[in-house]
Amino acid sequence: MLIPLSVDVTMYRRPISNYAIIAVTVFYSVGGFANPEFVREAMLDGSSPGGLLSYMLVHGGFMHLFGNMVFLWVFGNAVCAKVGNGTYILIYIMAGIVGGVAHLVLDGAPTIGASGAINGIVGMYLIFYPLNNVTCFYLIFLPIPPFCGTFSLSSMWIILLWLIFDIRGVIMGVAPVAYWAHLGGFAAGFGIGALLLFAGGIQMSDTECSLADVLRGKAPY
Repeated sequence: MLIPLSVDVTMYRRPISNYAIIAVTVFYSVGGFANPEFVREAMLDGSSPGGLLSYMLVHGGFMHLFGNMVFLWVFGNAVCAKVGNGTYILIYIMAGIVGGVAHLVLDGAPTIGASGAINGIVGMYLIFYPLNNVTCFYLIFLPIPPFCGTFSLSSMWIILLWLIFDIRGVIMGVAPVAYWAHLGGFAAGFGIGALLLFAGGIQMSDTECSLADVLRGKAPY
């Protein structure tokens, strides 16, 4: 188990939109825990276009919700502060929709959760902050007492590891995780982030190093 705890990104604006998305998602998800019929109506199952939005608001249990919200808090705050509150909401929704479409086309099983949208935010984070450290908590389950602790590593390597897990899940058909939604959302966020960066819609400060800077050899790996 590998859980992000924090990132070393300096934020120059308050990520109000990310706070709001987390609050709304928690509200609807907790409500869904007590109302299974609401969850069935909100899930993405190909029967209603509205499911491409509503499936992001509900989760299958507390641990599902907790894990997604941790990722959204750690990476979403930094991305929201960079792109701005209005733009962030649009990007989040677009990534979730693209992830949902990818899941419908390539898997098709009913699904719920904000993972597609959140992976889009992670993909965008990789564009802006590949060399910034991510501090993670790890837990290794062993026959003896679990081995756990924390470590920090450049985000490009941590995110690559999570991406490999998703690709492995697709190849091996590991259920019930919607891996295609993860990959579709990640691709959407990564692509949108790259377009914003190259079109000049995002300005990096002198102390920040984007993925483009890394690929141009302007910063050490």
